[in-house]
Amino acid sequence: MSFKDMARREILDVLPQNACCKRAFLSAVARVRGSVDISARRVNLSLWLEDNERAVALAAMFKSLYPADFELIRESKRPGVTLRAPSGFSKQILLDFELMTGDEGGYSGFTEGVPQDLLRKECCKLAYFKGLTLACGNFYVPEGDRGGYHFELQLPSDDLYADDVMEILSDLRINTKLNERGEQKLLYVKDRDEIMDILVKLGLSNCALTLKGIIDDRETANDFNRAAICETANYDKVVTASARQIVAVAKLKTLGLYDTLSDGIKEVAEARVKYPDASMQELADRLEISKSCLNHRFRKIAELSASYGDEDERTDEQAREDTDV
Repeated sequence: MSFKDMARREILDVLPQNACCKRAFLSAVARVRGSVDISARRVNLSLWLEDNERAVALAAMFKSLYPADFELIRESKRPGVTLRAPSGFSKQILLDFELMTGDEGGYSGFTEGVPQDLLRKECCKLAYFKGLTLACGNFYVPEGDRGGYHFELQLPSDDLYADDVMEILSDLRINTKLNERGEQKLLYVKDRDEIMDILVKLGLSNCALTLKGIIDDRETANDFNRAAICETANYDKVVTASARQIVAVAKLKTLGLYDTLSDGIKEVAEARVKYPDASMQELADRLEISKSCLNHRFRKIAELSASYGDEDERTDEQAREDTDV
């Protein structure tokens, strides 16, 4: 089961219990998943849902508010389940959910934006957000070492509605960014800590614990990778420095200058040749001298080798000039 499916399933375990919050929750689902068929004086509200589990849970919530049977229809031409409200209650539901406005003469039109009167209390705003998450929300988390953290709401292509939803989420201290995908408005969050906060606000404790485990595992893997990279880099530095020191010692031997070195400098030169993979600290420990003393002696070897190298280079350059002449 994917993380987003896990989140949607857990929402069904923490559905709103108060009547006002139930209306806010169902209003959000109906706004995103609903369709209205009006013919003559009959009104029919239908909600399309992706699976039977959500359809059954929402039908039970509708029935707790309206004493009627809500029909579940499986269509052969497309997947999912259609939840259909009885025509005798559809009008009342649309008015209660502030999806349409009406008067004694009938309907005056669909409501733009979010239902303001329905969302006066913070608990109802949270219930509305929970309904949107169930209807059009997606959580994505990294799989292994690939991917990032992502939460999004895929809203209808309505600027006012998207702005209103962003304002509601801001009231809940959830900061989202707005983008477009085809004909949809996309509200999204990419910060993992903010996504964790969203899970906690929605009451999805199991998902929050799962996400915490994913974050911890990834942090452990990143720490291990950083340690391995640092260790490799340090080893490369040791090998490079050791090779440079061994070359300098060999050069002094070739020039016949090695025997003129002091016993202390010879000691570190021989130790380096014998232990080419040892770090400076390890070499200092073997020789029972300080690391600064070891550095000083190698610096003497390097300076002496470099001074003769510069002379050789000058001689070669002069020879090339003589040849040109």
